[in-house]
Amino acid sequence: MSRLTIIGIGPGSAEYFMPAARTRMREAHTVIAAGRILPMLKEVCGDAETEFRPMGKIRDTLEMIGGLLEEGREVALVVSGDPLMYSLYKTIRNQEISRDWEMEVIPGIGSMQMLGAAFGETMEDAKLLSVHGRSRTAGSVALCVTENPKVFFLCSKEQGPAWLANIMLDYGLDEVEVFAGANLSYEDELLASGSPAEMAQREFPSLCVAMIKNPHPRPVSRPCFLSDRDFERGKTPMTKEEIRVLILHKMQLHPDDIIWDIGAGTGSVSVECARQALFGQVHSVERDADAVRLIEKNREKFSLDNLFIYEGDAARRAAELPAPDKVFIGGSGGKLREILEIIDTFPRTVQVTVSAVTLETISEAGEILGNYDPDYDVIQATVGRGRRIGSYHIMDTNNPVMIFTATIHGTKDRS
Repeated sequence: MSRLTIIGIGPGSAEYFMPAARTRMREAHTVIAAGRILPMLKEVCGDAETEFRPMGKIRDTLEMIGGLLEEGREVALVVSGDPLMYSLYKTIRNQEISRDWEMEVIPGIGSMQMLGAAFGETMEDAKLLSVHGRSRTAGSVALCVTENPKVFFLCSKEQGPAWLANIMLDYGLDEVEVFAGANLSYEDELLASGSPAEMAQREFPSLCVAMIKNPHPRPVSRPCFLSDRDFERGKTPMTKEEIRVLILHKMQLHPDDIIWDIGAGTGSVSVECARQALFGQVHSVERDADAVRLIEKNREKFSLDNLFIYEGDAARRAAELPAPDKVFIGGSGGKLREILEIIDTFPRTVQVTVSAVTLETISEAGEILGNYDPDYDVIQATVGRGRRIGSYHIMDTNNPVMIFTATIHGTKDRS
């Protein structure tokens, strides 16, 4: 039976090829690899009767492999580094076309391992991240470094060691040490290390790796919830503190989340989100000018540089915001459907929480959210607060609030 062997050849120098990788390439009928490494592979295979083909776009390459396997050919797909570490194996395995393929993986030595070896640093206590071809916020990088003693990074042209160093400076992580390496295993190997201020001035090739050591890692704790009396208040209605706690619980925030608060009112939910997601961003949208001024006052009061405020129509403003991880909709101005359609265009999974008081909004939210997530969660919360009358106490009960939580998968799962 024909088989696809995915082979990692390490950092690039032929001396780091595993013996098993050499054997499988010589045994294969067809070897597929990036055009730049094909000459080296031909030299390694020597006089073996092997066909060599350049790798193209992922979809085209998979179709080519599928055709060769149907012909009964042994195929070797060769990639640099380790195919199990931010490489092609996971991509291929998750494609429908490969469902019935017989696959074997021969791991290689990754560039992160090479960097660790160059500086004598072990990896068992390290966090591994890729910023090569992936969208990671500065906050998510800073959070990871804050919580871990070592973080290794696969870098890209734009997100290189200097970019990482500047993030450390922006988030006050001055005590960390930044390490970087490029062209590892080659004669022109480049290695450097230093403080964030020093490494922010260095230039590296587009394909490189980095490591950041934090001598004082710490878990990022989330602050306690605020009381209503902690906020600057006005005539704008405010989500009561007990309901805010339930909303924040349903949102399940992570410290580096990108969050929308649509129909923010006084900004009480925005403030709580910004305090919970210190390494993330909160984008607060409100159409009432007086309410916007209250949000600004509360942002200043709690010194929240990660809270961004927008005045205007909810749907129009939402179309201008960065892709979110979590969304809270406390008021949509009748544009709930349009806002959710905007969220659905992002190539990622987004969790949406909606609060509703009126029967009309409750009905609309249930219908529309059900189209995206038939298993959406909904709870009803009613809060009563004691009030003294003479020598007695009675309960004043607020209007019941329905809190919906749904997942919108967006274009990610439909591509």
